[in-house]
Amino acid sequence: MIDLKFDKTINKPIQEVWDFVVNDFPKGHLWATGTTHCRKGEPHEDFDRVCDTESGRLMDTITKLDNENHVLEFSVKGLPFFVGSVTSTWTLDKISDNQTKITLGPQIHVKPGIGTIAQFPMKRALKKLYPGLMDDLVIYVETGKPSPRKQKELHNN
Repeated sequence: MIDLKFDKTINKPIQEVWDFVVNDFPKGHLWATGTTHCRKGEPHEDFDRVCDTESGRLMDTITKLDNENHVLEFSVKGLPFFVGSVTSTWTLDKISDNQTKITLGPQIHVKPGIGTIAQFPMKRALKKLYPGLMDDLVIYVETGKPSPRKQKELHNN
């Protein structure tokens, strides 16, 4: 199993960040580099969000939405065949009236055999991916504009 956690401070009140997390969940393409399009899942799809990324289509289903403790948890489908299941958790903690700590972390269960071997390069790739993703998120929440990295991606497409 791969269990990673990444955190960052956002210079916004916790309720403002939580509103973004909940209300803009289907709009990851606006801020996340490597995500070209996201949309809200259709009722017949059984997914809350569908995102097209550089590595393929991902389908997310919210499994926990805790407004009191500011926790969003969702399962992810559409990953390589050697991945058994993925749960991503986003947690917010109040630092001060105008600062919030956001913690993101995937928990990935791989299938025996090839998954056991593939988890090591996958873990390395995620450790490279998440810091930039966190920067994208913080810049977007604080400014309402995509990060320079995401803006470059948008202009190149």
